[in-house]
Amino acid sequence: MNPITKSLTLSLLTLNVTLPAGMAGSAIADKAPATIAATKEPSDFDKLWSLATLYKNDANPFIEELKLRGRYQGQYHWLDSNQGDADNWENRRSRLGFDAKLFDKRIELRLDAQSTDEFDPFYDRLVDAYIKWKPSDAFSLTLGKQKPQIGYYDWLQSTNYQPTFERSQIFNQLKVDRTTGAVAEGKVDKFTYQAGIYSNEVDREFGHFEGGISYGAGLGYDLKESLGLKKADLRLDWLHSDLDKNDTVLSKYKNLVSATLWLKDNRWSLVTEAFFATGGAPDAFGFYVQPTYDLIPEKLQLVGRYSLSTGDGAQSVSLQKRYEAEAPNLSAGGQGETYQSAYLGLQYFIYGDKLKVLAGAEYSHLGGGSGKDFEGLTFLTGLRLSF
Repeated sequence: MNPITKSLTLSLLTLNVTLPAGMAGSAIADKAPATIAATKEPSDFDKLWSLATLYKNDANPFIEELKLRGRYQGQYHWLDSNQGDADNWENRRSRLGFDAKLFDKRIELRLDAQSTDEFDPFYDRLVDAYIKWKPSDAFSLTLGKQKPQIGYYDWLQSTNYQPTFERSQIFNQLKVDRTTGAVAEGKVDKFTYQAGIYSNEVDREFGHFEGGISYGAGLGYDLKESLGLKKADLRLDWLHSDLDKNDTVLSKYKNLVSATLWLKDNRWSLVTEAFFATGGAPDAFGFYVQPTYDLIPEKLQLVGRYSLSTGDGAQSVSLQKRYEAEAPNLSAGGQGETYQSAYLGLQYFIYGDKLKVLAGAEYSHLGGGSGKDFEGLTFLTGLRLSF
C-alpha cells in the first residue's frame, strides 16, 4: 500500500470512528436538559413540604390522596396618623386541617380549623368544612361551610398567594365571610359559571340556619388566547341577601356586584376589581388596581395597589379595621364619604408562595365624614407560611 493510499485509509477509518461518537455526543447533549430535569434531586424544602402528604396512590380507586394543610401568617404594623399612632404584632392567621381526594378524584373533602391569636385556646372555629363532587370540568357541586362566590380575586383567591397584607378596603367593609351553603360551578369552553345559595346565620361551626338566605350567580370568560397572555380572566359576580335580624354574615347590603379583570404574562401581572353595594346600608362603590412586577424572577417581586371608594353620605365608607381604625383618637368612628389609599411593597420568596416574607407601606385618606379627615401611613412587615 503506497503512502497516499495508506493515509487516505487511516483518515476514513478515523472519520468512521469519530463521526458516530460525535453524533452520539450531540444526541446526548440534545437530551441532557430533559434528562437532568427528569432526574433533578428534590430540594430540602421539597422534602420537608412533602411530609404533609400522608398518603398518595393514584391507582387506588377509593382514596387517592390524604394531605395535611395549614398556614401561619404573622405581621407587625406601625400606624402613623393625624389621629394617633399604634403598633403591634398580630398572629394574623393560624390554621390546620386536611384535604382528601376520593373515588378517582371525583370527591374532594376539606376541613380547616382556625386558632386564636394567642393560641389559647388552640381551637377557635371552623374555616372551610365542605365536600365537593366534581364529575367533570363542566360541573361541580360543593356543600358545606365555604366562601360565598363574590370578589373573584380579593376574596375567592387564597391569602397564601395574594401579594398584599390585607384585602382592599372596599371588600373589607362588605361584611362578607364564610358561611354554610351550596355552590354549583363549572367550565364550558372559555366560559366559567357559578350559582350558589347560602345561610346568613353562622357561628363558629355551621350555624343554626335561623337567619335569612343569600343567593347569587356569576359568569367568567378566558381571554388569554385573544390577548396573547399567559392569563387573562374576566368575571362578573352578583350576590343578593334577604336581610334578617338573626344574620351574622352577609348582613350589611342587599345586593353586591363585583367585576374582575386579572391579567398576567411573564414577569408582570395586573388585577383590577370593582365592587358595588346597595340596599340596607348606604350605597357604596369602590375599586382597586394592583400591579406586580418580578424584579428577580421567582425570588423578589414589587407590588403596588391604588384603591378608591366612595358612597352615599358621610357614613358610607369605613377605614380599614386593620390597622387604620386602631388610631387612638379616631374621629367620627372612622367613617366618611371618600377613601383613597396607595400601597407599595415587596415580596421575597424563600420557597415560592409557601414560604415568603413581605414588607410594605400604605398611605390612606378618608374624608367627607362628620368629623376630622383621617390621614395615615401604615408600615407592615410579616411572614407567610403554608403547606
